[in-house]
Amino acid sequence: MKKVVLLVLLLGVFNTLIVDAHVPFLKPNQFIILHNRLQIESSFTEFPFQADFAMVAPFYTMFGPNGEEVLEPTAKTCAACYLEPVISGEGTYRIHAALRKGPKYKAIETADGKLYFSDEIKKHEGTLTSLQYYSSADTYLMKGNANYKTHLVGKGVEIIPLSSPNEMIFNQKTEFKVYHDGTPVANARIVVVYNNEHYEKKRIEDLYDVENVRESSIYANEEGVFTFTPKKAGLVLLFVTIHKKIDDTLWESYNTSLTLEVHLSE
Repeated sequence: MKKVVLLVLLLGVFNTLIVDAHVPFLKPNQFIILHNRLQIESSFTEFPFQADFAMVAPFYTMFGPNGEEVLEPTAKTCAACYLEPVISGEGTYRIHAALRKGPKYKAIETADGKLYFSDEIKKHEGTLTSLQYYSSADTYLMKGNANYKTHLVGKGVEIIPLSSPNEMIFNQKTEFKVYHDGTPVANARIVVVYNNEHYEKKRIEDLYDVENVRESSIYANEEGVFTFTPKKAGLVLLFVTIHKKIDDTLWESYNTSLTLEVHLSE
């Protein structure tokens, strides 16, 4: 049986070093739909939400009250792709960037089960292996009443809100559930990144890195459920990475993000 291993819960057995790794994100210009000038940015970044290079997904899908709709990008630059969905009826809409196959990294796996990449390879001895990167991303829009219902794609990693994701309030709890290929992921680590936080304090760890021990990180329970209590209003990104060992020559890395908006209480 192929073994699914959570990147961050290997407790010293597994060490990954990837230089300048980027995380995917989708960023709407409005989460609560008030006018028809809606735009969603699709990009990769090291510092959410600053677009570094375009995330071109195999396809984009909008799941809404009236079913599923495929979205075609209306524009593309070197930094981002742009979506302009038409939102007509009331309800909650999930915008999904489908699972995207990315680069493959060379690596070595040491005798004690650790993986090393990039310049770290020449510092260690071990068996040659590789890691194939996959990414996806989500965000949610709302028009009128939320009428929120959970929807699972069942492919790659997904962070699913268990209540309306467009009604999140500063310092109030919201529950989510992490899935991989439709199955809940026990003890998943969720990296929490607030907009522009790198201007407030120096970040030395990579968002992708197994050594990332951020104070804001959250861990799911055995059922894959976690509670997020936002400490700031504004944009926030939830990011999950899972590693899966295929064989001695190949690991797969599945990465996803969920972009949300946190509101101040009335």
